[in-house]
Amino acid sequence: MHEASKLVKQEELLNLLLLHIPLKQCAERLHVSYATIRKYASEDDFLNNLRVLSQSIYEEVVTDLKTERKTLQDRLTEASDKALTKLEELLANSQQESIVLKAADSILDRTVETARNRKIEGNMSGRFSIDPITLMHSALTAQELEHHTDQKKLPPASYEQDAANE
Repeated sequence: MHEASKLVKQEELLNLLLLHIPLKQCAERLHVSYATIRKYASEDDFLNNLRVLSQSIYEEVVTDLKTERKTLQDRLTEASDKALTKLEELLANSQQESIVLKAADSILDRTVETARNRKIEGNMSGRFSIDPITLMHSALTAQELEHHTDQKKLPPASYEQDAANE
């Protein structure tokens, strides 16, 4: 946008704000995006001019600029709605089978019941009871396995000595 055009838009924005019109409605009336209006209203020169003309409106605009930011979750929700609508249109209207297949696959992947990588929730805490005899057998088995693996690590000469000792 040219500097002169920008100055005209900022002047119109200033006049609309002085009429107590919120920033979102100013954007609609000036036929520019809300982000552009926020950018104009955030500039120091603009804020200084507004403060000179009306301290109360200046404070409202500054508060609006600080608090109006959409949260990430809100933005994701809006984008998800748009994306799902587009996928549904592709699924219903596309003439290419590959696009229909990809749209259907994408929708199914986002459904909890049919997703490929489902999140499994459950209680992983459990109590096991082992009687003392089973515990003793397990300990003896572990000792035998340890002894057996230790024998495999010994050099070949020591096998003969172990066999002689037994």
